[in-house]
Parts: sequence; C-alpha cells; structure tokens
Amino acid sequence: MAFRATTLATEQAFDRLRAQAVASKKYLQTQRVFMVAPTSNADIPLSVIQHLGQVSILMTAWAATPGLAAYAQSQVNDPAYDIVAEFNTMKTAINSARDTLIGMFPKDGNGFILYQTINADGSVAVRTFTAAQLAGAVAQMDSVIATID
Repeated sequence: MAFRATTLATEQAFDRLRAQAVASKKYLQTQRVFMVAPTSNADIPLSVIQHLGQVSILMTAWAATPGLAAYAQSQVNDPAYDIVAEFNTMKTAINSARDTLIGMFPKDGNGFILYQTINADGSVAVRTFTAAQLAGAVAQMDSVIATID
C-alpha cells in the first residue's frame, strides 16, 4: 500500500470546489465584457473554452471525493438545500457553455479551428468575432454565472 498523498480530505475538496466556482464566475464575468463588445479577438472565446474544459475536469474529480455531499450539506447548514442538484446544474451549465463555444468556432474539414490568417507580408492576424456571433455563447456563460452564488 502507498502513502496517500494525493487523496483530498472532504473539507479540502469542498473548499476547492467553492473557490473554483467563485474564480470561474469572476473570470466569465470579465471575459463576457470583451465578448459583448462590437468585435472580439478569437483569443477570448478560445481561452474561455480552455478554462471551462479544465474547470469541468477539476470539479468532477473533487466532487467524487468520498463523503463530500454529506460534508457540504452540513457546511451550508440548510437541510432544504440540495447541494448535489445545484452542483449538477452548475456543471451542466459549464459543459453547455463550453460546447456552445466549441460549436461556434469555425473549423476546417479536418476539425482544426480557423483561428489565424497569414497575411501576404508574413504577419499573422487573429480571427475576430462580432458580438452577434458570440451572443449564443454569452447567453450560455450567463447561465453558468447565474448558477454560482
């Protein structure tokens, strides 16, 4: 048997979940400001895709900590609050926002994203999106933001 150095205690997992949720809410609120501008650099939605993908993986791992649901329920001190359902709603919103952004990002026939253009002078230009093109993704991000208190 090995020393369990990577196993999180329930309180650590709960603290990480809460801290990540708050950080993600703030991050999405900040990125949203750029995405509702008349034009937005493609770096912004691409960063949001990567952020949401990483957050989904981390939160899923932390949520699998044995005893977490009971511990979290005791910490919120509200027997009527269904913390598992609220977590699942947040996680579904995160994945939906990620999937919407992935779906709206233009791709070539092989699935590679169309992100940059090489100009005749050799310079590279990053794709831009209009606010209208990002509106569906912004609405999905708003759903994520609304699931985090």
